Amino acid sequence: MSLPEAEMALQMHLGDQFIDSDWRPALAAVMKAEGDTEKALDVVNGLYKSATCRSGLKLHIPAL
Repeated sequence: MSLPEAEMALQMHLGDQFIDSDWRPALAAVMKAEGDTEKALDVVNGLYKSATCRSGLKLHIPAL
């Protein structure tokens, strides 16, 4: 999946809740690790841990 395809899929899934600047670090990190699944997962897990440690962070996942 290309970066534009990933962005479009996120936009379609999240609708008006999609904020490009919120997703930019995760998308850039995964694209940088292209072809190295283990590295990509490590990066995403690191971003997840950082996000869950921030007070006041609210995740909203719209129902499908």
